[in-house]
Amino acid sequence: MTNYKFVVASAISILVFASSTLSALAESPASRYVILGSDLPVIKKKVKEHGGIEIRELNYYQGFAAHLSDNSADAIRRYGNGAILIEKDPEVTINGKPSRAVIQPAQATPWGISAVQSPEAFTMNRGNGIIVCVIDTGIQPDHPDLAANVLGGENFVVKKGVVNPAAWGDDNGHGSHVAGTIAAVDNGIGVLGVAPEAKLFAVKALNSRGSGYLSDIAEGIRSCVAHGARVINMSLGAASGSSLLADALIYAKNADVISVAAAGNESSTVSYPAKYPEVLAVSAVDSSANLAYFSNFGSEIAFAAPGVSILSTTNGSGYATFSGTSMASPHVAGVVALMLSSGSLGILADDIGLRPDQQGAGLINALRTVQNKPAP
Repeated sequence: MTNYKFVVASAISILVFASSTLSALAESPASRYVILGSDLPVIKKKVKEHGGIEIRELNYYQGFAAHLSDNSADAIRRYGNGAILIEKDPEVTINGKPSRAVIQPAQATPWGISAVQSPEAFTMNRGNGIIVCVIDTGIQPDHPDLAANVLGGENFVVKKGVVNPAAWGDDNGHGSHVAGTIAAVDNGIGVLGVAPEAKLFAVKALNSRGSGYLSDIAEGIRSCVAHGARVINMSLGAASGSSLLADALIYAKNADVISVAAAGNESSTVSYPAKYPEVLAVSAVDSSANLAYFSNFGSEIAFAAPGVSILSTTNGSGYATFSGTSMASPHVAGVVALMLSSGSLGILADDIGLRPDQQGAGLINALRTVQNKPAP
């Protein structure tokens, strides 16, 4: 595991405690922390002594998340003397919003799929043999336009005090929308995905409101690798990062897994995890190839992709148009799947006349990517 570096979070969740706990935490408000160490029983006892409340144990790391005052966290850090990692667990949210529901019984090709030239690439490759892991609000497993490609999933969201790993179904709609852009099935109904024969693995790290914590994203990345994914899509963002998240992304890169993430919707600097060098950060453009008014930008941007009024699958076996860098990221993840499946030399894109900090290498191009083969 890489060396940890404490990162101060600007987005934290506040917990209201019962009166007995309030007295214990009167020194400062409670924040969500993630705590790692080799002797968990002793650490948990120390957290409890300082008025902390455990939320859940981590699955892929030796540690747990807990609500704890900042002063108590400092005390536990001093107690650990370098042997305990304790850092704030920033909140993370989805980077896309629905605009309208659509009744779509007959198959249509969304404008974004056409813009990145996926249909033209289908004669050569459709993403067969590649698993794309979607870290999001889950995926509707029986959606008629997704079911054939959904392999399964894992849940990390606490509900009623417990985590049920099997409860990875989508209770928001955002994750299913992202999944459809990546790999909606070519079956004559609904929509067509960028890589319609790629498989999908759902990591539910965001709740029904579309929010969660970076520790759950880090766990989700580990889960993606453990379940054979070659590509990870993260249509989500946070104002700050964490050493746990950085460690997970390095772990994925070392496992030859390509991570793709939305740049963010604040018309500002690139958010996390897209800001990390191990991630392909994606900005959003509209159908006229203009940078979307909401899209973040910066030197970290790798590619631009369609992100305005994107039609795709959503909950209730339905369809809807969403806008956001959340919608741009899965276009790139789908093209990465095509690249890996076809054995091409790398991802290619078209310069659309935007600044490098707005478009990176340009608008992702599926056809040129699958054609980018070694000379015979």
